[in-house]
Amino acid sequence: MHLSLALLVLLFSLILSNVINRIFPRLPLPLIQIIFGVGIGFLLKGEVFELETELFLAFIIAPLLFREGEESDITSILRNWKLILFLIFPVIFVSTLGIGYLAKAVLPASVPLSACLALGAALGPTDFVAYSAISKRFSFPKWISYILQGEGLLNDASGLVAFRVAVTALTTGSFSLLDASWNLVISVIGGFLVGLITALLNRLFLTILDNMDAADVTGALLLELVLPIPSYFVAEEIHVSGIIAVVVAGISLASRFKKITVFDAKLDSVSHTIWGTITFVLNGMVFFLLGTELPTLATPVLSSSTYDTLWMLLAIVLLTAIMFGIRFVMISAVFAQRAWRTKRSLKKIWKVATILTFSGVKGTVSIATILLLPVANMTALEHSLLTFTVAGVTLLSFLIGILILPRLATGPAHTTNHYMQIAILNDVVRELEKDLKQSANQGAVYATIDNYNQRLEDLILEQESNDVKEELANIRIMIMEIESEGLEYAYKKGKISELEYNLYQRYIKGLERRINRGFVSSLSYASAVFVLGLRRILHLAFTFKFRFEQEENRRGPQLTEENRDHMTELYLTNTEQVLEALSNLEGVYHSDLLSYLKRSRIREAEIIQSGAFVERVITHLNPDYVDEMLRGYFLERKIIIEYEQAGRISSRYAKQLRKEVNTLENYSLKETSNTLIYDMINLARRGA
Repeated sequence: MHLSLALLVLLFSLILSNVINRIFPRLPLPLIQIIFGVGIGFLLKGEVFELETELFLAFIIAPLLFREGEESDITSILRNWKLILFLIFPVIFVSTLGIGYLAKAVLPASVPLSACLALGAALGPTDFVAYSAISKRFSFPKWISYILQGEGLLNDASGLVAFRVAVTALTTGSFSLLDASWNLVISVIGGFLVGLITALLNRLFLTILDNMDAADVTGALLLELVLPIPSYFVAEEIHVSGIIAVVVAGISLASRFKKITVFDAKLDSVSHTIWGTITFVLNGMVFFLLGTELPTLATPVLSSSTYDTLWMLLAIVLLTAIMFGIRFVMISAVFAQRAWRTKRSLKKIWKVATILTFSGVKGTVSIATILLLPVANMTALEHSLLTFTVAGVTLLSFLIGILILPRLATGPAHTTNHYMQIAILNDVVRELEKDLKQSANQGAVYATIDNYNQRLEDLILEQESNDVKEELANIRIMIMEIESEGLEYAYKKGKISELEYNLYQRYIKGLERRINRGFVSSLSYASAVFVLGLRRILHLAFTFKFRFEQEENRRGPQLTEENRDHMTELYLTNTEQVLEALSNLEGVYHSDLLSYLKRSRIREAEIIQSGAFVERVITHLNPDYVDEMLRGYFLERKIIIEYEQAGRISSRYAKQLRKEVNTLENYSLKETSNTLIYDMINLARRGA
């Protein structure tokens, strides 16, 4: 397969895995991506996606750790520096020895001890990318998250140093504790200095450009995006820790004094969006590569008659158990010593120790590390045995983390109570309704109110269970069908014209888009949409000749007051049918939901009765009510301040709500929107 086609397969798999995760949120995204990777690995047989360790660390892991360092709360991390150092050094070194000696005992081959210790070093560090991918959907105590973040950012350095020491012992046959310790110190200090210097050079270069009035957002962003790659390569070239270098560079870049300028604001906004996309792609590639490597690494061992497959699987289980066991015992010992010193109960430490233990999952970094192991001093099959073992332990530890960590979490992540925001938006709507009495453009104010009502509905639904959401989706399908049948009947009876028919179809299309397809059966939704689509196709077929003949004498849709009256009458007639159907559903669906839909329909009917139907359809095509929306955002900010000053919401929550208003305002002010249909209607109005 050509490389370009393989990359397309990878990108499409990323998109598809995200879609599957959205449809089935209980399936962790990393697990889906690993399964996709395994499938790609079997299909391609390692021909394209070959894991090159240096390139993998430099172009995937380095940018991810750089961004984590840039976004990390380093002050909170340093509060637990003693435990972080304990996890980075003693735990990793003891794990290296424990896993290495057990591997020497259980692996069915005479693998050198130094090679087994290299295996232990590869499996020693926690893979922060793997942990964060599992834990982001769940909530853990903040201080535990800070500990794991600090460990994950820095422990690859100690693991790689331990690995290199083991490789040196394998190739030279000698080992010096003094040399190993000195190499570790040099690696850490050197990586720290390289990261600090590259970040300072980056900042100095931007300062020079700024002084020359030559700085721009694109250039500054590119400098930030590429910074982790030279930081890593420079550090590795002088034989110090590239991982430490990129983490320190990220932390240093984020630690600069914040300047409140338009340039910095634009750079921060663009940087956040671009980095979000990049980290999603790179995270996905980590797990795809893990999946693609598994068949490649497993085939030589599993197809060999030299090794017993059952015994190999048992060895993987034993090594995984000793890996978690060492981590649990050492962490528990630290917390037990703290509890004894402070005379606290030992009962509370076990859950914390368990969380920290099973957060020590392994990832693709472990596989990339063991692939650096030279084949010298061992056979090719023994080398395959070690890489297979690391891949097996990595996968098993990751699956254990997926199963256990959610059960230890305090709850799902990002659970937000929207009741206060709903109250704020209700107050905004009431203020906008007061504006209706003195507004010269009531259609635009109605459209603004409509926009806020839609936001209110979305927030209310987020508070409801999936059962209520499913009922709402089913009811909306029914309403859409009533609207469609009423439209067809009115058109057949000659109560509406071709133009009015097309505008009303656009309104029904909007109703269709509002249906949450995740909460209706595929058959019911598909059948409803099929019927609507068939009606549209048949209508276009029957009216094609008429529209073609009239095209030369017709400059566009002629919107008149009569058009508005016809569509208003149709909407009010359909409203009667909808309200009657909702009343007939009493006792079948939730009464509160039915009451809400009735009130919404009556409120919309009042808006439609004012003659704003056509304007409402058009404003969905073009935001031609920016001034009124800006008035709404002004009121929203004002009410947020009032709630904050009254103590009804916290300062932190008020800040979050203001950010949301800023995002909506920026989007509303965007001028590059496609307004072709809207412009055609306006042109037709002027030509009428």
